[in-house]
Amino acid sequence: MLNRNPFPITGELVICKVINVDRVYVRVSLEDYRGLKHESNASGMIHIKELSNRWVKNINSIISVGQRVVLSVLRVNEERGYLDLSLRRVNKVQRTKTMGAWRYSIKLEGLLKFFSEQNNLTLQDLYKKALWAIIDEYGDLRTAFEDVKEDGIEVLKNIPNLDLTDDLLNALYQLILENVTISKVNINVEFQIQVPTGNGIDLIKEAISSSNKLRKARGILTKFSYIGAPVYRCELEAKDYPSAENHLTKIKNKMESIIGSNGTVEMIRE
Repeated sequence: MLNRNPFPITGELVICKVINVDRVYVRVSLEDYRGLKHESNASGMIHIKELSNRWVKNINSIISVGQRVVLSVLRVNEERGYLDLSLRRVNKVQRTKTMGAWRYSIKLEGLLKFFSEQNNLTLQDLYKKALWAIIDEYGDLRTAFEDVKEDGIEVLKNIPNLDLTDDLLNALYQLILENVTISKVNINVEFQIQVPTGNGIDLIKEAISSSNKLRKARGILTKFSYIGAPVYRCELEAKDYPSAENHLTKIKNKMESIIGSNGTVEMIRE
């Protein structure tokens, strides 16, 4: 998506398109950044030593022209428009997450471009009137739009520096309602709960019941099921992985506080 700054910052993960592969370097285009005034967009270089942690005999075996890759920004010289980038310093999780967010943003920007044209605006006008203000408040459009979908038009009305007429505000709200899907992640884990004391069954039931009744952050759902002694499954749905992991920790802590020294609680991921 359009970025307010012409260049990324050091340490940022960026999506780049490979435009040239040489013997010792790769040249890429950063289509989401404007770069210098005389450029159509920013560009950067990957030295052969930043392609892989292993010795590279043939660059084309790792990367090819036209490919889109997730890179880490090592250095930025804004005066010369020069960027040093790295492929080897991006791990699989970062690559998957960044590419997924980029694909989502491309779809969203296409939708917003259509919305702009329908309302006699350019996409740049829409950024100036609303989108930059939303990004300043939320960090990104996806988070903001999902909040609007969940909590209503008041979320938009409460964003500072929004410069939309009532008609445009209502139109944007309808666009979000009809097209935005709230993201969800699902995690399944098994709890092995062993309580060899005489009241073991009652303690286990209390531990599971209390864990299921824990106060949940918005978007979190849990379901417990009995697999076979001493195994119990927990199916958890959340908006994102940090929220899911945080709630799983609360569940385990709650179970352990009830079981106490009478037994053990072990969480096993499927």
